[in-house]
Amino acid sequence: MRSRSLSTGDMARYCQVTPATIVNWIRAGKLEVYTTPGGQYRMELGKFVDFLNENGFPLPEELQETRVRRLLVIDDDPDILDMLKEVLEEHDPTLEVDGATNGYDALIRVGKTKPDVISLDLMMPKMDSAEMLRRLRGNVETKDIRVVVVTALHSNTDLVRRAKRIGVDGFITKPVDLTHFTELIRSLADRGNPR
Repeated sequence: MRSRSLSTGDMARYCQVTPATIVNWIRAGKLEVYTTPGGQYRMELGKFVDFLNENGFPLPEELQETRVRRLLVIDDDPDILDMLKEVLEEHDPTLEVDGATNGYDALIRVGKTKPDVISLDLMMPKMDSAEMLRRLRGNVETKDIRVVVVTALHSNTDLVRRAKRIGVDGFITKPVDLTHFTELIRSLADRGNPR
């Protein structure tokens, strides 16, 4: 899992300056950045927080969170999976976002990363979402993980009803309203889990 990093736009927003000012600071050696293969500047989140503190900038509330908040996105469509991960990482650079394309891989990742929130596609190969939820809720170590189900199915289908009975923290319908999705994930991640 890669470490969180910020774009020049992110840094400009947090410092309340223009992206051009950030580029000038980079060129003057004030910001320790790296360059992506596409030629874009990026800065690791921890180094950026250090820069803000050392230079007397107020630390934005979302960067004050010291507890790492982890999210696991599960979707059998790799394009949707990548898009949701990218949107979440851009919306909240303090989230660590991981992904899986089926229930079996997801359960292995849950054991390794201990996510705070799971975004779960309702229709998955190898193991349907209701079975995955049953396994999560039946394990003392994973029973409190917050789960958002993403579905294109009508709300009265058997699978949706089974998922609701087992226990979910939210439903998002496809096509996904990205603003609503990111706000719900952020809200659930901020609540933490009573482990």
